[in-house]
Amino acid sequence: MAGKIVVTLQDASPEEQAQFLEVLREAGFGIEAALPAPGEEISPTFEALTKVLTHPDPPAEDLFAVLEGVSHATRLPVALFLPVQERALLACRAASSGTPPAWIEAEFPAGSAEISLKPEEGYHPHPIPLVKNDLAAGLLVAGFRGTPPEEEVLSVLGGLAEAIGEAREKTQRLRALDRGASLLDSSVDAMVEACAKLLELRGHETAGHSERVTALAVRLGERLGLSGRELVDLRRGALLHDIGKLTLPDSLLQKSPPLTEEDWKTMRTHTVRAYEAFRSVPALKGALDVPLRHHERFDGSGYPDGLKGADIPLAARIFAVVDVWDALLSETSFRRRWTPERALDHLRRASGVQFDPNVVSAFASLLEEDPSLLDRPF
Repeated sequence: MAGKIVVTLQDASPEEQAQFLEVLREAGFGIEAALPAPGEEISPTFEALTKVLTHPDPPAEDLFAVLEGVSHATRLPVALFLPVQERALLACRAASSGTPPAWIEAEFPAGSAEISLKPEEGYHPHPIPLVKNDLAAGLLVAGFRGTPPEEEVLSVLGGLAEAIGEAREKTQRLRALDRGASLLDSSVDAMVEACAKLLELRGHETAGHSERVTALAVRLGERLGLSGRELVDLRRGALLHDIGKLTLPDSLLQKSPPLTEEDWKTMRTHTVRAYEAFRSVPALKGALDVPLRHHERFDGSGYPDGLKGADIPLAARIFAVVDVWDALLSETSFRRRWTPERALDHLRRASGVQFDPNVVSAFASLLEEDPSLLDRPF
């Protein structure tokens, strides 16, 4: 980009000046910092130009401040036209003082700007595409009288137009990536929920167990400071916690206690089976801590690897507590459900042995804070 802007930064701190100039350099401008010389410099505030070049949808006042600075330096009225209605039309988003009102009010089919903007008040329009060879992406329009602007002025205008165009294109790409990521996340969630439902339909889970423990695990995770991706992984891992049982024979899963040592040896493989089944799915990498590790015990006597204490991932330590809680409060063919008071007492007595004491304490506080969690709608 050949354009050069001489910028006045007399009211900014040294840190602000450095930040502002770096933004301009990254946008491709040749930079020269200078003392004010009225009539020769462009002097928009650094906040305005920074927002215009980096913000997804800069406020109109920031666009106006930048265009006023450009107009002051070039002595030409300047207007910025951006697409509306899915690029079908171009409309004026901001304009400097002196821009003909007819241009400001203009709205025309994208791509037809060169013939749609007519000379007004002695000014002829000079449209500069924000994206080369794509009038539908937006235009920077300068008005001139008589002879066209000098090459140096056109270079500055072209540089600004290109910088704005690149910023908008980058924003659109990021938005497209965000939409794609959201669709992918939705697809992964749907797949995970389907897996949990399949396990329940095969009769290997108490009805509603996966949904209940998942919701409760997320509540407890939030209380223990998890957020964002950590909670997403916890939720998915909770839904998939027993998915490895789909690979075990029904004769084992439906067998009434007591199980033989050989039965238990096979049963304990469901954690590793789940991990092996989903380890190649990148979106589930962080979620697999729960299916793989929720049977580890705080004292190191659990499986599959006998991890101890903080070596057990926090998500698995959280889930271990809510999984046992829900199991104890659920009716089965071989055990009557416990009362919430008895179940909580069991968790406390197993604190430091089977469960992380901090997690049990947080869970007890959560139950005390929200007594509705003691209700059993199952």
